[in-house]
Amino acid sequence: MRREGACPCGAVRFVVDGPVRDVIVCHCKACLEATGGPWAASAARRGDLTVLDPATVLWAQAAVSEHSASRGRCRTCRTVVFWDAPERTTVSFAAALLEDGGQLDVAAHIWVGEEERRALGTTGLPVSAEGLPAAVEVAWRGRAPATG
Repeated sequence: MRREGACPCGAVRFVVDGPVRDVIVCHCKACLEATGGPWAASAARRGDLTVLDPATVLWAQAAVSEHSASRGRCRTCRTVVFWDAPERTTVSFAAALLEDGGQLDVAAHIWVGEEERRALGTTGLPVSAEGLPAAVEVAWRGRAPATG
């Protein structure tokens, strides 16, 4: 399944030719500072994600990251579009930027402070004070494109 996305000004456009992960909402201090609130991210396998014009993305090392990750912002509107940890096989992107909304569900909240954990605990979703616990499975939507 092919999905397309873009930042609000349209300068950064990307295509995912394959499945995308349901949404994980990150509440870490770095995401809050970078985006102004919790960052709702989906992900695609690295080989399935294409940025149509890579020059439109400004990459910077994340201020705090246990994975040596970088954030990719639009050079024009400064929206955080991507989060990329080099050792991972996936690249995260802002789920709200998918043009069709992606038909994705929120699967979990991570790096959530104590007070907010109590409030989010009533949602029935996994809520973690740290990263995603290994026991939490997150669904992928869509199938990989046919080859041949």
